[in-house]
Amino acid sequence: MTKYALRLAGVGLSLFCATSAQAQIAQVAYGSLSGTQSVSFGGVPGGAAPGTNYDNILVVNGVAFGEHFEGQTVTANGNYDQINGNPTNGLTLVAGASGHNVSVFQAPPGPVLSGLGTLGFPASDAIGEGAFSILFGSDQSEFGLVLTGSDGGPAYLGFYRADGSLIQLLSFSGLPLVSSLGFQRDGGVHDIRGVSYWNADVTGMGLAAIRFDVPSAVPEPSTWAMMLLGFGLIGWTVRRRGRANSGAFAYAGDAKG
Repeated sequence: MTKYALRLAGVGLSLFCATSAQAQIAQVAYGSLSGTQSVSFGGVPGGAAPGTNYDNILVVNGVAFGEHFEGQTVTANGNYDQINGNPTNGLTLVAGASGHNVSVFQAPPGPVLSGLGTLGFPASDAIGEGAFSILFGSDQSEFGLVLTGSDGGPAYLGFYRADGSLIQLLSFSGLPLVSSLGFQRDGGVHDIRGVSYWNADVTGMGLAAIRFDVPSAVPEPSTWAMMLLGFGLIGWTVRRRGRANSGAFAYAGDAKG
């Protein structure tokens, strides 16, 4: 049994507070989140630690997992990954090098997704010491995750908009063995499209679950723009058809959230 798995035996859930210089994102109780969707890794092939290695982007329930976003750099901090910089040209998820992306394995509390640190798969000291990033299919106003395996931190979470701009970077210390964490965007703004995570915990940390998908009560500005464009095109098509005695005009639109 690896040092990571040993740390996970016989644990309970708890909360902790994040340090923050700005009030863009507030930490809230995980159980208070209203998201309708979740991701866990029970249906993903894993097995006993070090589990199953994934060198490519892993998609579960419409959410994509990889190492970092395009424009960020990943450097070594001993055996740990450290993410530097902000994404560029929008959020594009990038997998790490072979053996340095993510793995999924069965820990005592359940299946865990692990970033793979600098030693690489299948080294036991790589498990939980690598970075991972999460890309949603649409903008979120709340987000929750369950981290496992901590021996006190530190750990870091970066929240990003769809254009790659940073919303906020949060740092943590004194993390309990299993941490159920909730985060809520100030004012309920729906603009969290991606999250990056890395740590320097002595035993490393993995991801057991996330919670997301808070419906927006009012369409976002980009959604309004697409709707207005669609209405305009429909009206133009109707007028065009009214003037024509024959033929047909078909318009197909594909809007990606």
